[in-house]
Amino acid sequence: MRNYRTLLTIAFVPLIATAATDHINIKPGLWEVTSTSNSKGTPPVSSEQKAEMDKRMAQMSPEMRARIEAAQKNSQAKQAQPHVRKSCITKEDLDKPFALAEGKDDGNCTRTVLKSTSTVQEVRVDCTLGARKSTGTIHIEAPTPLAWSGTMDITVLNTGGDIKIRTNVSGKWLGPDCGDVKSHSQK
Repeated sequence: MRNYRTLLTIAFVPLIATAATDHINIKPGLWEVTSTSNSKGTPPVSSEQKAEMDKRMAQMSPEMRARIEAAQKNSQAKQAQPHVRKSCITKEDLDKPFALAEGKDDGNCTRTVLKSTSTVQEVRVDCTLGARKSTGTIHIEAPTPLAWSGTMDITVLNTGGDIKIRTNVSGKWLGPDCGDVKSHSQK
């Protein structure tokens, strides 16, 4: 699950560089990117894994079980907290196609541009990572060249039940100089 959250977070900034007829109108430079995610569903586990987990939980003291349950709740709460980072977007980044892995297309995902204007980008993304498949839509709006916001709704398809993840993201332009923050094309 953590790998998917990281992948989703990385997906947003390069999205604004979606290759289409119209490029989204934002300024190159240093950006502050804030994202929050929440999910519904649980990762699938085999019946053998579930039986082993239940067996181990039954062997634990009530105090240990309470600590594990509290740690799980804490992990879920952290996921919903805002994550803020700095990102460098260059003119070259804006001219490149959307990519998922820090500016590099790893071939695990296909993208279909649904809408592309100077203020709105919407892309459908279908990914296969090993046996896991996911599908989703990323929607970004840039009402001015200095700010953008968007959502990503993704479903991780599992035989034991799907996981639905919603990520809200926003970007605020900090200035033209990226300092020591590398752009996606430099990573």
